[in-house]
Amino acid sequence: DAIAQTWDECGTEILPLLVSVLERPFQRIERAVWNALYNQNMSGGGGGAGGGANNNVPGSLERAVAMAVTRDQKLAVQKVTKVLAMYSLVPEAKSPMCQCEGMLRWLTRIIDTHNYNRVKPGTPAFGGRASFRGKGGLRGSVGGSDGATFTSDMPDEAKKDGAKRLELASRATSGSGLYMTEAARFNTIATLTNLAALESNRMSMLLEPGLLDNICRAVHNEHSDVPKQCSALAIMNLSNGDMDNVPEMASNDMVLETLLKLIREVNPETRRNAVVTIFNIACSDLNTVRLARYRDGMILEALTELVGSDDPVRLHDEARANAAETLFNMACSDISETTDRMANHAGLLECLAVVLRGEHTGLEVKMYCSATLRRMAELIRHPMIAQGALLSALVKAATWTSTDCIAEAFRAQASEAENCVIMAHHHGLLNALSRLALTGGDDADVDKVRRAAVGAIELMSRQDEARALLAHNEGIIMALTKASYGDEGSLRDESLTRQSMLSEMDEATFDQSYGGFEGGDEEASVQSRRIQLALKNLVSAM
Repeated sequence: DAIAQTWDECGTEILPLLVSVLERPFQRIERAVWNALYNQNMSGGGGGAGGGANNNVPGSLERAVAMAVTRDQKLAVQKVTKVLAMYSLVPEAKSPMCQCEGMLRWLTRIIDTHNYNRVKPGTPAFGGRASFRGKGGLRGSVGGSDGATFTSDMPDEAKKDGAKRLELASRATSGSGLYMTEAARFNTIATLTNLAALESNRMSMLLEPGLLDNICRAVHNEHSDVPKQCSALAIMNLSNGDMDNVPEMASNDMVLETLLKLIREVNPETRRNAVVTIFNIACSDLNTVRLARYRDGMILEALTELVGSDDPVRLHDEARANAAETLFNMACSDISETTDRMANHAGLLECLAVVLRGEHTGLEVKMYCSATLRRMAELIRHPMIAQGALLSALVKAATWTSTDCIAEAFRAQASEAENCVIMAHHHGLLNALSRLALTGGDDADVDKVRRAAVGAIELMSRQDEARALLAHNEGIIMALTKASYGDEGSLRDESLTRQSMLSEMDEATFDQSYGGFEGGDEEASVQSRRIQLALKNLVSAM
């Protein structure tokens, strides 16, 4: 309340003053870099080879940057960032802070820990250097020839030298947040996290050059776990976008690499935030392809490992449920490459099936896994390589009867004629299918499982080659027999759907497609007549 009252009294008026305090050390850094480059250029041009060599000592620019910022300025930045972190907790302050001129720019610079000049040459750096475009970009020393302004009448050599100095300056000032205190960087990340909680701020924050990359770098470069946790929350907030936009984070390798690191963190809240971020990114079909492609399926592998972690300690782990939901979301993509990569990813389908048999797995996780298997069964067809892995997964998952997803997956496979023979020959499939068809229970969900399983058997029985294998399976014959001689109450329930189904298919069409059955009861459902016909065909094939 006290913070909110302070904001109401003077918050809006002092924001520009606070921004100016944040700006000062970075202005000194830029002036120091340009002066060092100017001195190098003058020494190299007029002082001979010896003078140029002495002024081009490796690390001279870094030393110039380190000496530019005083201890008092570092402490001032630390105190201002603490004030901003407190103000960002006030709901009314979030929007004005984000819209304040220079606020995001200098907050981004404070958390810039890019160690471009502090690693060995050739070391890869994800995301590149932060871009300093527009107002507040790199400026030369006042009154000096900084080489940052190029005119048409300048010689080509002068233009090249100026461009080189600009590049060197960008490299030297990149990572300037390393000269700020760790507390200042943490306060800044906390501020950005709170600002990103407001929907109207997110897109403008994502458009700020270098902001997202620098938040990600905090995960890799900070030693404390608290900034990592805060960065994970900030990235998740930004990934929510707004009502009209899904952020294109999947094209940023730095973000994806950061999410891979966060998803394996010990802290459950950090893991959850990372998985929720991936889920938000996967809400765009184009993003699902990039997620599936990244490092040849590393994100799919991380999600699979998290879903398959049957650990009693993680029984109520939200991250696991979010990971299962993310896989289902990606499986619903309309882009075939996404689903093909998921289907062909080693161990993914088997993991989903094993989870359904796990003792330490929550119901929500199992429901998403069964729904994902059903979706994949609707997409995988002969002669796709993944069909064998899918059928094996469905056989293992046949113990799941809380929903009809696995039974419907079998029926989806059997709906394609070319799949039926392969299904009949697959080891253990007919036994698994018959167990689903003979599932005991009287509630509606169990009845849906039985109907879907029997429907799959009936579809398979239409194929001559598969019919011979079905006829010699005791469980299949028992399931069809039990289904064909259901109690009268079941037949009455089924007859309620007869008129709606026959409205799409008249009696002549039905008889032409499936043949008549002598002695059939007019009140029996279409499905019952199909089952009786299938049983008759199997008996004749014995």
